[in-house]
Amino acid sequence: MLRNERARPWLVTAVAVGLLTVGTATTASAEDRLVLDHGHIDAFTLTWNDGTLDLQLQEDVTGSHVPHAPEDVLLRVKPESALELPDPVPPSLSFLGQPGDTVYYLPQTQDPELLWPGWSTERIPAGLFTDPLRIQVTDVTGPGDVFLWQTGSFGGPVSVLGGGFQLPGTISPNVNVHAHANWAFTEEGTYSFTAVASGDLAAGGTATSAPRTYTFQVGDTAEPAPVTTLSVTGMADHYHSGDVVTLSAVQDPATGLDHYHWFTRAAGSDEWVIVPDAAGAEYSFTATAQHDGLAVIARLYDHDHAVVAESEPVTVVVDDHGVPEPPAPASQDIEVTLSDAAGALVISVDPADRRVRMSDLALSTSGDRWVSSGDLRPVTVTDTRFSAPGWSVSGQVGDFSSGAEKLRGGSLGWTPVVTQQPTAAGVLAGPSVASGFTSGDGLSVAGILASAAPGSGAGTSKLGAGLTIEAPTTLRPAPTPRRSRSR
Repeated sequence: MLRNERARPWLVTAVAVGLLTVGTATTASAEDRLVLDHGHIDAFTLTWNDGTLDLQLQEDVTGSHVPHAPEDVLLRVKPESALELPDPVPPSLSFLGQPGDTVYYLPQTQDPELLWPGWSTERIPAGLFTDPLRIQVTDVTGPGDVFLWQTGSFGGPVSVLGGGFQLPGTISPNVNVHAHANWAFTEEGTYSFTAVASGDLAAGGTATSAPRTYTFQVGDTAEPAPVTTLSVTGMADHYHSGDVVTLSAVQDPATGLDHYHWFTRAAGSDEWVIVPDAAGAEYSFTATAQHDGLAVIARLYDHDHAVVAESEPVTVVVDDHGVPEPPAPASQDIEVTLSDAAGALVISVDPADRRVRMSDLALSTSGDRWVSSGDLRPVTVTDTRFSAPGWSVSGQVGDFSSGAEKLRGGSLGWTPVVTQQPTAAGVLAGPSVASGFTSGDGLSVAGILASAAPGSGAGTSKLGAGLTIEAPTTLRPAPTPRRSRSR
């Protein structure tokens, strides 16, 4: 946790920086529909290409900002999202149901184990449209109701549909907006709806996208993952002593999982033995006469280290055609093992460098607001996990306060930077979040500081951000405490 504080503080608040592991998506059917059940997803992503407005689904699960046609993706709402409504239900949330009812809830603030769907207009060129744009959701079908809302600064629900909380409805974001919201489904089952994006062009006229279909599967009725077979390829008819044997594990269909273990069984033995330091899709070794008749299998594991698939055994044949194997050299082998279980994902802040010192609030050049700037103190992320599932770091700020005076957390914005990373680590800075002084939520809702897609982000990286606070001119300084003097 980082703390925003000055030597004589007017406002003090806390910025929470969270670390999220990112997994990989699986294909859902013979038609290769992608199944996503967790991670950052901009379900409604507006784009402008060759004079055409389009509506896509963009996700950071299989990579960074990967676009898809919404019809090609199945969005799974896990049974773990089930939430029993309390007794009493807060009056502001009474639209969700009665005490004891169960809803399947996806929160506005990211839970790394669940879907985090939102919307983005960041790919729309500035000046092309007049604000706001429109995302119209219609033809909602399913066994229950679907609700969509945001949580306000004081915990109450805020409509994103122009007044109501239940779909169908219309979301009206401005250009260059990235936002998330709370979703709730009242029953298990399959839901689908149609979405159309539109906007008024600054030059006149209206642009409208083609309709897109979205599908959510909620609870235990979600489609099962495909059955994947595993085979080992690359085995030659025979080898000579000194040849390099290189074997590859091949999935059919591909799942995106990439954690393997290899096992061998000596000729005449019934015992399979795990191969140390072989956790990838490829296993290589140098053949000797002792390898003749060696059987090899590969096993594929999921994120919970459960076996997903196992290959049929392949057998190594070593035939030196009667030429004796050369004598072993008078040498010693030195072995050291780094266990694949030794890896870890760590986020840290130097305890001696955790105070962010912002500049004094000063009037902006336009004279309509107070402005302060500063830099987030370095955040260090170290990823030594061999499976390299990727990661994401996000930040969120609460309201600033000094006695009875308050300044909403949305007054803070940032511009993330990656200040240090290993060569080819692939760590990407998150998008800038503008202060919500004029409009928007600023960092009162979670913003991505940096992320690394699956297969990247290994080693140690350092993150930072330029910070900006914009406050109304009605803000007043905290009174200076009086000190008594004794004689």
